[in-house]
Amino acid sequence: MRRAILLSLLLLSPVLPVRADLYVIVNKDLPLKQLDKNDIAAIYLLKKKQWDNGENIMPINLPAQNGARSRFTSEVFNSSPEKLSSYWDEMLFKGINPPIIQNSEQAVILFVERVKGAIGYVETKPQNTQIKIIQQFPGN
Repeated sequence: MRRAILLSLLLLSPVLPVRADLYVIVNKDLPLKQLDKNDIAAIYLLKKKQWDNGENIMPINLPAQNGARSRFTSEVFNSSPEKLSSYWDEMLFKGINPPIIQNSEQAVILFVERVKGAIGYVETKPQNTQIKIIQQFPGN
């Protein structure tokens, strides 16, 4: 009887998903060590367009339905990709395109590796020596 009660408690208790850390990455050749959340937000809203060394910044997004993008948007903007869509509608009306979208974390890593001014985010910690982590948002 006692085992049955314990088993039913375990089965009924909510299981919270374990979230991975979220890493904001840049090319290793960029001369910076860290960015804070406000700088990252300015970059992804296209309000900050150049690195301190004059290199153009190229922010990279994952698709709107991607879990890492939802988490990134929540961490950086305290919002959701859907809520930011009105901002981008307004920007498109002004002739300003949103950040480039890559379809996978691997594609983001390869893009950041090859384009010196690029910045992206992934949930899988990059093992690539051409990539530098400049911000980390911890998971659960």
